Amino acid sequence: MTRLSLRIFASFFAAMLVIGAGAILITWWVLAERQDDNAAQLRDAAGRAAAALARGGRPELVAWLREDAATRRERPLLVIDDGGRELLGRPLPPRRAARWAAPALRLDGAPGVELRPPERLPVLVDAAGTRYRLLLPAPRRRRGFAPPFMMPDARVPLLLLAVVVTALLSFGLARSITRPIRDLQRATQALSDGDLGARVAAATRDRRDELGRLAGSFDSMAARLATLIEVRERLLRDVSHELRSPLARMRLATGLARQPGADVGRQLERLESEIERLDELIGRVLDVARFDSGAGAIAPEPIDLVELVERLADDARFEAEGSGRRLEWRTELARRPVQADPAWIASAIENVVRNALRHAPEGTAVSMTLQPAPDGGARVVVEDAGPGVPEDELARIFEPFHRVAAARERGSGGAGLGLAIAARVMRAHGGSIEARNRRDAPGGRPLGLAVTLALPAAPPANPRPATF
Repeated sequence: MTRLSLRIFASFFAAMLVIGAGAILITWWVLAERQDDNAAQLRDAAGRAAAALARGGRPELVAWLREDAATRRERPLLVIDDGGRELLGRPLPPRRAARWAAPALRLDGAPGVELRPPERLPVLVDAAGTRYRLLLPAPRRRRGFAPPFMMPDARVPLLLLAVVVTALLSFGLARSITRPIRDLQRATQALSDGDLGARVAAATRDRRDELGRLAGSFDSMAARLATLIEVRERLLRDVSHELRSPLARMRLATGLARQPGADVGRQLERLESEIERLDELIGRVLDVARFDSGAGAIAPEPIDLVELVERLADDARFEAEGSGRRLEWRTELARRPVQADPAWIASAIENVVRNALRHAPEGTAVSMTLQPAPDGGARVVVEDAGPGVPEDELARIFEPFHRVAAARERGSGGAGLGLAIAARVMRAHGGSIEARNRRDAPGGRPLGLAVTLALPAAPPANPRPATF
């Protein structure tokens, strides 16, 4: 049973208890009022009967009783003599008749002494010592159980009690349910109007039922949407900025080629170089866009990860030697099939290695190690001897177009997309990527940057691209 249904059940159960307790109290009050009224009527009748008995004895009492019976048709007053007979010969209530007809209890050793159950009835005594008991019968009842609503005096109070209790319950329960719904409606409308900071009220979010969880999910969705839109806007700005630079150089080369005596061949070579650079940039932007939109899903297949990384190391070693650097490669992983998309995994590892070679000082080495992971997967650790990355930017280097301030010069920094693509590829494989600064001791001087790509033992059941 859910928390919301428990709340509804508890509310209705409490209402039933309140109405039940109120019905008991109202019934008790009505019966007490009736008893007081019966007692008052019986006292009044006893006084008038006593006056009649005093005036003329039994005959006068009988005459008065006939006159009284003519006015009391619903509940006639009964007068019973010592023999248990009613003076006008009217039948007695069954319970009373059975009680008075029962033999009296005689005490052993005390002849003539009788005990009868005590009765709280007015008793009149004439001059001869004859006793007359006055009885005012209770109102006639329907056969069977008579609920409170069968009592005319209790109907209106009970109806008012039921209406008030159910109205208060309905109002409180409706307010408890509709208030968080209105909060969600306002937040949804604000979000649809473009307010990315719209959130549900804290009182609704802190509820411990389904509506509270819905509010929490909405806030998480709104925060996620705000992050995605912010990333998209930043990506659009960065793409515009990155595309503007090669286009400006292409425009400059075109202008120089049109001047008299210009070296047209050289300008065409520059144009060709910028076109290739622009084509590579657009390709990388499209890769990021495909992963973020869901179109870049991976297609895992059994591959030999050791062979794949070894091939990438051979290509990177050739590139490193051409730039005055070295690549050191070793593996600690046994050869065995791994489920992964070979093209995307190769692209992710290659992007990390090229980034390390780009920032490693000349004459230094970049280390690439393939290791087994504790969970049965594999890890590729790429380490360089570069300047490292400020601690507060370690997580941001995997964002599109983000470059550390010291690497923003075109000569040392790329477009800032390689690590972003690598991060998305690893997330899509259910793995991870992280960067840390290498130091000779905790808090000591930096020795470079280490990037670890972790691949799980098995790919995700439903591979999908990871976004930031």
